Amino acid sequence: MIKKSKKRSLSRFEIKIRLMKEQIKVIKRYYRNRQFFQTDLFLFLLYLFSNPYRICRKFLQKKGVKNIYSYGETPLTTLEKIVQSFDIQPTNKWLDLGSGRGRGCFWISEFWECQARGIEWVPVFISKASWIAKHVSSKRVVFQNSSLQEADFSWPDVVYLSGTCMSLEEIEALFIPMQSLSKGAKVITISEPLNHPSYKLIKSIPVHFIWGRTQAYLHIKE
Repeated sequence: MIKKSKKRSLSRFEIKIRLMKEQIKVIKRYYRNRQFFQTDLFLFLLYLFSNPYRICRKFLQKKGVKNIYSYGETPLTTLEKIVQSFDIQPTNKWLDLGSGRGRGCFWISEFWECQARGIEWVPVFISKASWIAKHVSSKRVVFQNSSLQEADFSWPDVVYLSGTCMSLEEIEALFIPMQSLSKGAKVITISEPLNHPSYKLIKSIPVHFIWGRTQAYLHIKE
């Protein structure tokens, strides 16, 4: 088992620099696609005066959650490496557990032509992402405001879980609803592999997040 990467605490300045570098890569690589450019522009405008980190923190505070700083997004350049390395196909149905603003779902729907469904607990994220999906983006994307345990696992054949900030208990609680996953379904996790006999670890690759480097793991439901 590959151990989780240790995260060094970054200053706000370092985070801003890394976010800026990532956005420059996104603009160069993906903004040539007009549909995605429009989608990402609307996503930017909808959060221009409402920081998603602050939105998530306030929501988690009201819910009494211990870890109120758990929000984060998978960089799109990292997501591209993951779907290429793990052979994700246009015929796949992608379920994003904890989809945040929905940017990853919009990206994979546009560039990989997958049907994508985002599950997110924070209502503001869902309302804004759903508006974009209806009025701007591809019709292949839908969003659901619910807990991760309430997701319909009989629908997807690929599940993406960036559970770096999740506790062991929270991840283990998903194994019961995930029993409805079809045999051969792919489950991708970040930082830690699944520790369950129903999921065979196939492959792991190094990936980069804003906070540092870690591993992405590919499992197959047996």
